[in-house]
Amino acid sequence: AGDAPAVVTPPDLAALLPIVREFHAHERIAWNPARVQRALEALLADADIGRLVLIEREGGLAGYLVVGFCFSLEFGGRYGLLDELYVRPSHRGGGVGKGALQHVEAICREQGFACVRLEVSDDNPHARGIYRRHQYMEHPRRLMTRWLDRVGADQPHIGQPTRSES
Repeated sequence: AGDAPAVVTPPDLAALLPIVREFHAHERIAWNPARVQRALEALLADADIGRLVLIEREGGLAGYLVVGFCFSLEFGGRYGLLDELYVRPSHRGGGVGKGALQHVEAICREQGFACVRLEVSDDNPHARGIYRRHQYMEHPRRLMTRWLDRVGADQPHIGQPTRSES
């Protein structure tokens, strides 16, 4: 299994950004380094909005996870949103992802949350299978997004090629 997850500090961001970019490329999420940097810095600055955690294995950076703290009447108040979980291909297997999910659940229990939610791509059956095996259930609903600024509105939808990919 993996080493214990590590809380990220500001000096870690330079090493983390290329790994976040790997994940975004893998998931076909438009890459906007300035927006990602601001979001990562916000997570580090305000523990009330969520957690950013490094996944280390054998002394190396194996991946990362982001848990956002949300609120929903449906879920009885605050809950955790597993926003991003990425394990680099060279570190997959051996329980690294399972350990990361256990860490997410521990964070959420520590916060007093009743549940953890996550988003997984329809075209990623492998990840969906992992989550199902860990008792995550699918809901018969779709997440939808409306960008409230031009910067976000100009981004391609997930699954569409970014300008650099076209």
